[in-house]
Amino acid sequence: MTHDLRPPLLLRMRPVFQLLGDLAIAVFLAFFAVVATIEQMPPDGGVEPLPVLAGVLMGLPLAVHRRWPVPVLAVVAGTSMLAVALQWVPPHAAFVPDLLLVFAIYPVAVTAPSRRAVAALVLSVGGISAAVLFAVALEPRPDWGRSLPVLATEMIIPVAVWVVGRAVRARRDHEAWTAQQVLTDERLRIARDLHDGVAHSLSLITVQASVALHVGDERPDEARSALTVIEATSRETTRELRRMLGLLRAVDEDPQGAAQLEPAPTADRLAELADHATSAGALVDLRIGDGLDTIPATIGVAVYRIVQESLTNVIKHAAPAGCVVRVDRTDNAMEIEVTDDGRRAPTGHSPGHGLIGMRERVAVYGGEFTAGPLAVRGFRVHARLPLEGVPT
Repeated sequence: MTHDLRPPLLLRMRPVFQLLGDLAIAVFLAFFAVVATIEQMPPDGGVEPLPVLAGVLMGLPLAVHRRWPVPVLAVVAGTSMLAVALQWVPPHAAFVPDLLLVFAIYPVAVTAPSRRAVAALVLSVGGISAAVLFAVALEPRPDWGRSLPVLATEMIIPVAVWVVGRAVRARRDHEAWTAQQVLTDERLRIARDLHDGVAHSLSLITVQASVALHVGDERPDEARSALTVIEATSRETTRELRRMLGLLRAVDEDPQGAAQLEPAPTADRLAELADHATSAGALVDLRIGDGLDTIPATIGVAVYRIVQESLTNVIKHAAPAGCVVRVDRTDNAMEIEVTDDGRRAPTGHSPGHGLIGMRERVAVYGGEFTAGPLAVRGFRVHARLPLEGVPT
């Protein structure tokens, strides 16, 4: 089945509509700025080209303020400073450059990094304010009592718009970080599931293949038994991979297929783990308390994966060995303890992905996790998963 990945026509035309809208606004603002400069010219002196050109440069660049926000702000603010300082725009009517500055500074506040955005605000607002003060000082009778309050009031508007733009930028950054964090957490979850499920089966297959290789000629019955375990484990691994890949490939167009996927293994399948580990050389004593059938499904998956990874480590590092798996439920928590009496290689290296994965699973529920060698020989894994606040 092929899908048209192109967005709808109206969505594809959105940049064109935005450009046309920005161009219309820029032409209107440029006309507004030109009128403001012409009003300052003597009635019988004709139209001077430089003030008119300044009015055009103050407004027309706003047509591309989305594409080049910083250069547009520089042109608009610089031309506005020049027009006010040369009194092409009256200093008491600074609302004209003030309005143009609002349109120019917002995209800079939304898109620019913090330092550049702050610098743009200070230079533009400060520059226009300095130009207004300079123009007022050149008047025969400067009216500072009128000019300063008007200037302060007018400059508050672009500052407020800049603050709004930075708030929009912060919200977008937070949404992007949240989306990326969700993707990262999902990748870690998939990695944990792949490691816990596949690594356990591959360890079992490796051990049984080694047994079959060593006793194939002398004890064919044992070799045949090992090959039988390999076959069953391979089928289980294939089923687990198919389930996980099915979850990854499930799409909205096939909800029935997604609903038919096999659920993740939970604590009711701990006996299967014990049987597989026993067949691989770890004599497992499984001790399961009451109440496992009433725990939340997510806790059941975590219990299964912790026991699975613990038995995988026993098979890989300690077999042949005796192993005790204890799973109990208290009033408000699940207790998982896996101990073995096998000998391991000397420690000193960093923990593998298995222990890290178990620690992360426990941390998701705010539980407690410890793992380390016993005093004489053997290894112990202990996890406590709180049940309070976990949806059933």
